[in-house]
Amino acid sequence: MGAKITRNVVFTAARSIILAPLPFLLIPYYLKKLGPAGYGTWAVFLAVNGMTSLADFGLVTSISKHVAQHYALKDFRALGQLISTGLALYFGIACAAAGVLWASAQIIVPALFRNSPVPLATLSILWRFLTILVFANIFSLSFSSIVMGLQRMDLSTGMSALNLGLSGGLSVIFLRMGLGLRGPLYGYAIAAWIVTIFYAYLVRRLLPDVQLRLAFCRWHVAREILSFSSKAYVTQVAVAIHNQIEKFYLAHFVGVVSVGWYDIASDLALKLRGIPSLVLAPVMPAASELDARNDSARITHLYFRTHKYLALVGTPVVFYTALVAKRFVTLWVGPSYGFIGLPLSILLAVNFFNLTTGPGFFILMGKGNLRPGLRSSIFGIVLNLTLSLFLIRAYGVQGAVIGTSVSLGLASAYFLVQYQWETKSPPLHLVRKAYLKPLVSALLIVGVLWFLGRSVHTTWVTLVAGAVVFGAAYMVLLLLFQFFDSEDLSILERVIRIPSFVRRIVPHAELGRPVLSAAARSEHD
Repeated sequence: MGAKITRNVVFTAARSIILAPLPFLLIPYYLKKLGPAGYGTWAVFLAVNGMTSLADFGLVTSISKHVAQHYALKDFRALGQLISTGLALYFGIACAAAGVLWASAQIIVPALFRNSPVPLATLSILWRFLTILVFANIFSLSFSSIVMGLQRMDLSTGMSALNLGLSGGLSVIFLRMGLGLRGPLYGYAIAAWIVTIFYAYLVRRLLPDVQLRLAFCRWHVAREILSFSSKAYVTQVAVAIHNQIEKFYLAHFVGVVSVGWYDIASDLALKLRGIPSLVLAPVMPAASELDARNDSARITHLYFRTHKYLALVGTPVVFYTALVAKRFVTLWVGPSYGFIGLPLSILLAVNFFNLTTGPGFFILMGKGNLRPGLRSSIFGIVLNLTLSLFLIRAYGVQGAVIGTSVSLGLASAYFLVQYQWETKSPPLHLVRKAYLKPLVSALLIVGVLWFLGRSVHTTWVTLVAGAVVFGAAYMVLLLLFQFFDSEDLSILERVIRIPSFVRRIVPHAELGRPVLSAAARSEHD
């Protein structure tokens, strides 16, 4: 299990590192080729494409969970029925979603693209072309859920990297050809279909013993996965609303230019959030497998270790971004966009706080308990839809930042309280062991760098050098504070060789074994 989780995290991290420069290069290029209003129009198309993730009704989570369980038990007959039924469901959903978007073009397009420089007739044509992209994206989710259920994050991250690389590269080519707004739309659509075809090939190679036929579709299997997915779907709706609803409000009440401003801040915050979220990707399939084996002791251990590594990776990202946000945005897209630095810092901090719900949420999901996530998601949805509506009408982009931050923060806090009620785990112990030392270390380093860097001229070299110094000092302080133990080293040694002096600093912990309470040991035995 540890090897699977480590492999999945390593491949996901590698994808993020390789593709990290992509959005930083594409956004300024889009702004140059399309202008602020044109980029805002493209941001609305992206928001619509992002909202179509709701069309899967939570099936990604449900199918990946059931695939992990059937594969762990080597029940290939049930696995074949599950996958065949899932593919049929996804095909029907993709057709329905594309059809609704196609038919509603005359109603939605005039309402969303206020002050867009693109003629309404052209927007209507592009909207219908968007349906081709939407169909491919929805149908590819069926294959990605199977691959994730098999705990092959190396392959799913490879497909994601292929999608991002192809869509970005083709968009640049088409923009250079003078296609304007059609360029990125064509690029994204072609990339989505290529990835869908590759995903289908991978599933066939991964499961040669599983027969996939329309005749194997079973209504009772569809009821089972839909029963679970309908509960998980509410959380998926909450994520889509928190990420996209402000863009639709801004597009309708303020205009597409403000959508572009907000999209730059929110998109970059989500990209940076993706760095610490790497540790969460394998948690749900791992928890499902452990739950199928009735290994509750290691589920508890998985919860603590996930929080520890989430704090390790996420804390420096949030603190260093807050330190350099305004200077970074000024260098990146120009001095006229420097005001985006503050919304970026706020949205990133709130998103990281929301990530702290991830270990508990995915573990409960792997065990089939969706009540806490369901309640907190409904609370967040209602709060965001209402609060952001009034704030955006009154304050524009500032209102969007406040509405998202307040609703996401309160919903996250509500979930954490519910998780403690469900599991009876001590929250102060978790905060002290997992988060206190990273927070103190990052805060100390930020204070020193801020004091020393006030008179330093900002360039790309100084920003990169500052990040290197921050990271090195952060790791040194964590070693001195004895944040790591020997189990951390055993995990890390699956990837790199550890110097001997580091071993002498790290305190002892029983390798590969969670420290259990008496009750947990009894249950585990």
